[in-house]
Amino acid sequence: MAAMLHLLPLSPSWVLLGVCLLFYYLYLTWPFRTFKKLGISGPKPVLNFGNFLSYKKGSHVFDMDCYKKYGKVYGIYEGRQPILMIGDLGLIKEITVKQFHKFNNRQDLGSILKPFAGSLFVLKDTDWKRVRGAISPTLSSSKLKQMSTLVEKCADGLVSSLTQERGAMIDMKEIFSAYAMDVISSTAFGVDIDALNNPDHPFVTHAKAIFDMNLLKMYLYIMVPPPFNYLFTLWGFTFFPKFATDFFKHTVERVMKMRQDSADNTERVDFLQLMLKAHNKHRDETARSGTLGPGLSKQEIVGNSMIFWLVGYDTTANTIALTAYNLALSQEAQDRAAGEIHRVVQNRGKLDYEAVHELHYLEMCVNETLRIYPGAKRFDRVCREDTDINGLHIPAGMNVNFPVWVIHHDPELWPEPDKFRPERFSKEEMACRDPYAFLTFGAGPRACVGMRLAMLEIKLALAKVLEKFRFVTCEKTEVPLRLANNNGNKVEGGVWLKVESRNQDPSSVNM
Repeated sequence: MAAMLHLLPLSPSWVLLGVCLLFYYLYLTWPFRTFKKLGISGPKPVLNFGNFLSYKKGSHVFDMDCYKKYGKVYGIYEGRQPILMIGDLGLIKEITVKQFHKFNNRQDLGSILKPFAGSLFVLKDTDWKRVRGAISPTLSSSKLKQMSTLVEKCADGLVSSLTQERGAMIDMKEIFSAYAMDVISSTAFGVDIDALNNPDHPFVTHAKAIFDMNLLKMYLYIMVPPPFNYLFTLWGFTFFPKFATDFFKHTVERVMKMRQDSADNTERVDFLQLMLKAHNKHRDETARSGTLGPGLSKQEIVGNSMIFWLVGYDTTANTIALTAYNLALSQEAQDRAAGEIHRVVQNRGKLDYEAVHELHYLEMCVNETLRIYPGAKRFDRVCREDTDINGLHIPAGMNVNFPVWVIHHDPELWPEPDKFRPERFSKEEMACRDPYAFLTFGAGPRACVGMRLAMLEIKLALAKVLEKFRFVTCEKTEVPLRLANNNGNKVEGGVWLKVESRNQDPSSVNM
């Protein structure tokens, strides 16, 4: 045998290396057979990258190309991971609602979301159900009504800031981000930031650092194949700057300790205090076994506080800025919204919690903005067992994604989808349309838990501003806007507009 090896043109070491590389190549490419075996079409993947290289113009652009070419069900790969893309509304309803028990978890991203461990975004199965059950009552209508005076105060501060900036070119994303930070800080934690007048406050600078995360890290994590990517978990690799997430974690822990050490917080109504009432100390003891009962652990309170703080900051600010942009480009819609606000104020005497719920046309404008610029371009679920739905076989472990941006721009569902038409959300049009054609807040039991607070915050800010001012375009206004290459509704280059005093009596506008 040894003599025969000497006859080989290459040394045994090179042969062994070649065999190892061959097996590793087969290991890397083996998942690429997944969708062919399932009879599902899709773009051809590239070794290590999968279809990531096609994201260079934006994942939503790639999704739209695939949707048009392969239909409403197709398969893609991120690295070597197969992802089933589903844009069929009937399948979406089945997966997110009717058969939710088979698709109740999101993708496990390991250490990437470690700073938010214990949050609803990360938790699975019974832990998710328990924590969702504890958090949902903290955002009930009665609790939001109690918090609404804090939102009103922040909205009044926003109007004061815009009064000082009247006539100047303003990046609406910046000023509405400050407003959103003030709202979240006060309603969630009883902390007065006044970011509108203190743009360099540590809360603001650290939040910006988190949302300026390096997407190269995310791509690197997903593209590097096993077993090498397991090193990231060992190193505590995360998408987010550690100094920024540590800042918010330590802030939440500090406020928690202050609340627990003080007897003066029993009547306080904010998100953190309501979660503290649901604190179960038994769940803090990781070594404890047996039935621990309902409630939240300290880690779950911290994780959900951080998610609430940060998600409520960026996406909400983007949505307010983008609605202002759409209204600046559609003065007729803006006048109609202002007229509605004027009539409600005349009838009620002020813009408060009840008044905001009467601003139906303004809500139509916000929803239409969220259709064009959804807060998440995709959302996902993971299949926990082999499932057959309407002739489609979905194997256990499959990551299922729903291309929200594409669905919101499907001309069969939304004629002239790029046009801003708030009337799409009138009662008459909504009654004629499949409810799963609008997925801004997700769908089913795992839909966004904070959507009612977000809508209150958005509508109150716009109503207070439109009562006094008119949004108009300026020299720096970009048409169309450039969406950032991420999964959110962030805009490249800012959302630049001016505000002018509203001279015309809005009540004179024809409805």
